[in-house]
Amino acid sequence: MDQMNRTDSLTEGESIANLGSEEKSGSTALETFKDDVAGKLHAAADVIQQKASQNQNSPAAAYAGQAARWLDGAAEYVQKADPQKFKTEIQSQVRRNPGRSLLIAGAAGLLLGFLVRR
Repeated sequence: MDQMNRTDSLTEGESIANLGSEEKSGSTALETFKDDVAGKLHAAADVIQQKASQNQNSPAAAYAGQAARWLDGAAEYVQKADPQKFKTEIQSQVRRNPGRSLLIAGAAGLLLGFLVRR
């Protein structure tokens, strides 16, 4: 019986260790995803900026430059974003305003359904 308790204890310890490694790998995967998104946003901003500098006489060049700056800002925001902070903020918003949260979720669902149907 003492051997059974040791086996149960070992299994629980292994499970806890595996859980910790899963959280770390999830965090790493999230960091990798954030870096990929930020890199693609920076790349898109660079392409837009190059096209805008090639066509400086065009009236759209100023708008393209502004869009490139916005994309760079978005890339920096994505890199600095803390997902745990977002999660806690969203949870507190939903707890404080559940009705509004349901309306927003419903509107987003309808919009996505409309877009997917087309």
